[in-house]
Amino acid sequence: MTTKPLPPDKVHTALARVAAWRAAPTESVACPVCEAPDLAILDQSARPYAEWYALSCAACGLKATINVPLGPQVPGSDA
Repeated sequence: MTTKPLPPDKVHTALARVAAWRAAPTESVACPVCEAPDLAILDQSARPYAEWYALSCAACGLKATINVPLGPQVPGSDA
């Protein structure tokens, strides 16, 4: 099976799936491309600067990394 990138029109769906995974990491999350269960998500973040997630789907061959930039740190804040 060949690997394929995340189609641009599926980025919003992929971000929603990552949010669902972060809220319930033990629950199965569907692939944003083919809707198969058990999307593999690996948190590769470099906080506090950005969140990076590697997504892969055994069913359709999806292999993608998505980036969520984080806002600048405010001096003296705990964020």
